[in-house]
Amino acid sequence: MFTARIFLLVAAVALGSANAHASVREFDKGVPIAWTPNRTVVMHLSLPNDRTNFTDGSLSYDAIATDALNIWNQYLVHLHFAVDHNSILPLSGTDANTSVSMSDKFYGETFGANVLAVTLVTPRNAIFIEADVIFNNAFGWDSYRGPLGQGSGSDLDLRRVALHEFGHVVGLNHPDQATPKQNVQAIMNSIISYIDTLQPDDISGAQSIYDSGPEFLSSNPAPNLVNLSTRAFVGTGNNVVIGGFIVQGSQPATIVLRGIGESLPAIGINNALEDPVIELHASSGAILAMSDDWIDDSWASTIASYHLDPTNSRESAVLATLDPGSYTVVVRSFDNGDGNLTGTALIELYDLHTTGGRAGNISTRGPVMTADQVLIGGFIVGGSETKDVVLRAIGPSLAAAGISEALSDPTVELRNASGSLVDSNDNWGDYPKAAQIQSEGLAPTQPTESALQVTLNPGSYT
Repeated sequence: MFTARIFLLVAAVALGSANAHASVREFDKGVPIAWTPNRTVVMHLSLPNDRTNFTDGSLSYDAIATDALNIWNQYLVHLHFAVDHNSILPLSGTDANTSVSMSDKFYGETFGANVLAVTLVTPRNAIFIEADVIFNNAFGWDSYRGPLGQGSGSDLDLRRVALHEFGHVVGLNHPDQATPKQNVQAIMNSIISYIDTLQPDDISGAQSIYDSGPEFLSSNPAPNLVNLSTRAFVGTGNNVVIGGFIVQGSQPATIVLRGIGESLPAIGINNALEDPVIELHASSGAILAMSDDWIDDSWASTIASYHLDPTNSRESAVLATLDPGSYTVVVRSFDNGDGNLTGTALIELYDLHTTGGRAGNISTRGPVMTADQVLIGGFIVGGSETKDVVLRAIGPSLAAAGISEALSDPTVELRNASGSLVDSNDNWGDYPKAAQIQSEGLAPTQPTESALQVTLNPGSYT
């Protein structure tokens, strides 16, 4: 559930000099707002591409915004901005994605006469959910250093305004509008001025939020399948997406599970599942862990420390250390009453290899449709050695397990990272390695089901 949104503005009036030193935070119900520690905030840039001749040599509005984000990145330890250039993500103020755009309005509201840009901040429990930046296209924009007006005619400097707005995304507010008012030199003052880059006050403000935090973590390389995912259409009832895996060996395995939905439109996947929920079940059916919005979970900063944080705040993630045994993962939509309970989602498993056990024998059950709603799996072969893999597509035999509408004649294709076909099969008995698959006890039980056995180099596969 979202809280009230906060609007933060910068105005087009020049400032005089200032002094002293103090930074001002943004607050949510009296508590200072920040992003989940160690989070990578993906900024979806949807800016015009109709100009390439900027005074400072910049080649696009995207390049100017990226430069401003990289300037902030220099001073952020436990937060990082990443960029989605020329984003195709539809603009929305309530999708938990962070967008940057230029318009004559901001989500239906009219800019004030002297307002250059607006940052729309949505927090919950003092944690950022979303922060969208909209520049006012009623003004002419250039990019240059020095006093205002140094560029083309009366055009304003987009980079210094972007630095200011991205400071709001960091969590800073206007020192000249604080109570009591701060008399400081800062890009974060509410009115544009000759200041064209970050000042000590701006930097110290950001560092006070993000200089300390949990240590960054890394998984251990291994010649195993280190990341497995499936993209599928998520329905309701029996048509939710269900994944299964086994923790093999005699020691526990530490894994991260993710349910991805609302960030998918940024890569061209339409009809994405809104607000996915992920559940981890033991073989008994008992729920061991569940996540709705990952930023609310106790393990959120740890997942971000592994650089496995979902890009959207309303996606889900679970961190768990599991004993050897069988486990099931369910992805469905959170029912917020709007009726939008179906859509395309990704279910992902990451084996961190920080313990002796490993996750194997991965399977996913979901609806198989046509066009972009076929069932798509992905995995990564880690380490530096080749790996033998058996892939199976099972349909008719599911009926014996009480599953109705099983796919009658499944086909499986394996593709490498470039999309080239590595191998394929329709009926497993016709496959050249059918006898080998059968000797290993991995043959499908029905002749119209399919299977592959391949030796793969390290890399990504679909």
